[in-house]
Amino acid sequence: MAAQGTALVIEDDDDIRHLLEVVLRQNGFDVEYAATGRDGVTAVLAGNFDLITVDLGLPDIDGVDVVREIRTRAQGKIVVISARAMEKYRTLSLEAGADAFVTKPFRPRELRATLTEILAA
Repeated sequence: MAAQGTALVIEDDDDIRHLLEVVLRQNGFDVEYAATGRDGVTAVLAGNFDLITVDLGLPDIDGVDVVREIRTRAQGKIVVISARAMEKYRTLSLEAGADAFVTKPFRPRELRATLTEILAA
């Protein structure tokens, strides 16, 4: 697959972060990661990412606040990936600036389809 660019995964769960890294690399991304919201915001300020995934349940800052903060600085697409399946979290995430919302647990095929859709937009 052709190179897609650079992705940042903001996720505190090692297993999910690893799965996201595998899926994104298979889809042509170079992947960096941050385990906290603060580290994620710092990474966005320091880098240029084509795609950023954000977990809502981060240990230090709520993911919606992370999305709100990085949206003003990030040029790439933002995908929230969260176990918070209630519609209000999807709405809050999209209103904060996310381009898509994926519920955990997710299937890698579902994530790939979402990425294809938002990257084509």
